[in-house]
Amino acid sequence: MSILSDEINNRIQNCQRFLQEKELSAYAVTDVEDIWYLTNIDYIPEQRPFFLIIYPDKKPLMLVPKLEESHIDVDYFDYDIQTYFDVTSEVGQNWYEVVTKKFEGLDKIGIESNALLEITAKAPTVDWQPNDIIKKLREIKSAYEIDKISTTARVCSRVVRATLGQVNNDSKVIDLYNLPFKVVGKEIADNFSLTNRVTNGVWPSTYSFMPHSIPDMASTVDHGPNVNVAVFRLAGYAAECERTFFMEKPTKEEELHFNQMVTARNIMLDMLRPGVKASEVETKVRDYLIDQHLTANILHRPGHGIGLNNHEEPTLSLGNDTVLKENMVVSVEPAIYFEGQGGYRHSDTVLITKDGYKLLTNAPVTLEELTVEN
Repeated sequence: MSILSDEINNRIQNCQRFLQEKELSAYAVTDVEDIWYLTNIDYIPEQRPFFLIIYPDKKPLMLVPKLEESHIDVDYFDYDIQTYFDVTSEVGQNWYEVVTKKFEGLDKIGIESNALLEITAKAPTVDWQPNDIIKKLREIKSAYEIDKISTTARVCSRVVRATLGQVNNDSKVIDLYNLPFKVVGKEIADNFSLTNRVTNGVWPSTYSFMPHSIPDMASTVDHGPNVNVAVFRLAGYAAECERTFFMEKPTKEEELHFNQMVTARNIMLDMLRPGVKASEVETKVRDYLIDQHLTANILHRPGHGIGLNNHEEPTLSLGNDTVLKENMVVSVEPAIYFEGQGGYRHSDTVLITKDGYKLLTNAPVTLEELTVEN
């Protein structure tokens, strides 16, 4: 058996064990990423629901539109397949009628809680039992996943270092956005899949105080805190690396806020180890920033899980008492933002180890390294 075959079969078996524990007759998975996780099949649903049905004691069933039947023909795990014709069909052939018939005589049909409401609404006679089995399974990474994430993290880090090495006072956002394809084009091609996402953007200080803004592609880096954001997903596995940098010597106030951000980052890193609650991480970081009179400058949690997506469980934030475990992968990105001045945020992709953490991304950290005077 191949490494991929072993990995996929292990994931399905882990899911089956949860079904047996919860006494579920079957489990419906419909989310694109969750189906990738359990099958390594990527697809674009285009209105047509795709079901992966896991049973506790027999091989899975894929229920897919006729259009996708040949597309999902893979040989690295064993499954059955059934098709329906299209998003709407003749009576008796609609996907919701086929699903309802498939579950006749069965009770307690689990369904991942991220499923569209339409799915349960159009099959109301099924005994749906919402759950989070796949979300929980995805929290802990296997050696296979860690290797894939580490590859993406290395590529991501190279792009950040290249950005810092090439940026100048005339650099436009569009130029830096295209940089990955020049610097790591081969790595991107070698790890290609439909799930790829390659984003390298610099948020000039006129935008960086709004972390989810979209800079004008013609805008240029400026004198304040610029934030380089490299968010990648290669062959289905994600990583991110971000750095705050200056094109000239920062002011005393900018230097103060940069160092406050780095201190918050170090506080967070010191918290990362098995046995710590996710909520405790934000509490510790937030207490420091509040003590620095920066309450109004905090806009988001200090970190989140990374895996198939750049944002998944566990969220490292208040209200989530999930205990950190070995082989979780998370972002470390405590940040502060000042309207009219800019944002301050480093981000790294970090593996929780047996007794602490390991940085998977590698880029400059200090103010001296990140002051690009040219």
